[in-house]
Amino acid sequence: MPNQRKEVYKGPYLTIYFDKAKDRFVQFWNTPVNQMDSFKKEMLIYTSFYEQHRPTQTLWLQEKFILNLDNEAFNWIETHVNIPCAEYGNKKAAFVVGKDVLSHLTVIDSFEKEHSIINVSHFASEKEAEDWLDETPSPLRGSIKTAITYEGIDRDGNSIIKVKRASQDITKTIKSFKDLIDENDFIKKNIDSYSSLTKRENEVLALYATGQSYKEISELLFISVFTVKTHWRNIKKKLKINSFNDVIKYTKSFDLN
Repeated sequence: MPNQRKEVYKGPYLTIYFDKAKDRFVQFWNTPVNQMDSFKKEMLIYTSFYEQHRPTQTLWLQEKFILNLDNEAFNWIETHVNIPCAEYGNKKAAFVVGKDVLSHLTVIDSFEKEHSIINVSHFASEKEAEDWLDETPSPLRGSIKTAITYEGIDRDGNSIIKVKRASQDITKTIKSFKDLIDENDFIKKNIDSYSSLTKRENEVLALYATGQSYKEISELLFISVFTVKTHWRNIKKKLKINSFNDVIKYTKSFDLN
């Protein structure tokens, strides 16, 4: 750590530095925390030091962060950490994404869904995070084409896939992983129901998803409007479709043409 950063706390999991010149807390997880009780204890200590020093900024270096936050956890954080720290003077918070991208995804989701009182942004590097906190324009980079490569198998037999993308797109990149995970979960939950569709029902579903009317579908498939409606009733029952959004989920997840 640079000399201007003075250590104010080192606990079993969290270490906090205070950069007085920049009026900024900088903290990192020296040991990964995977229990919510331990996490809460450290966060309450963090808040107590925030009250003592009252910096206007905070920088979270999340390299070893592995905890998945749900709504209940983030509501606790907002009540016991974010709101008090805002009252103590916090104006901006920057997060540098750690190795456990999926855990950090829950951090991004929590701040966005719960409309946190904290002004927060996420970055791929400490330099980019500091530039944002300092309100220093980052140098413009040429666009980098997204590259996905297969890196082989690790010792546990897991596939390693590497994604290369412009660092300033880190939030969008992480969110794209969430879309893939959500889609995969949807397929797992609904594969049996989808497999129960007949070939004709599958065709009706695909055409309906493109916005075709009953009459248009009947003409394209050379069946009566009454038959189309019957197929659609059966589809809705089998797939438990309640809205057009459900239709889109099926067409995207199961690649209907």
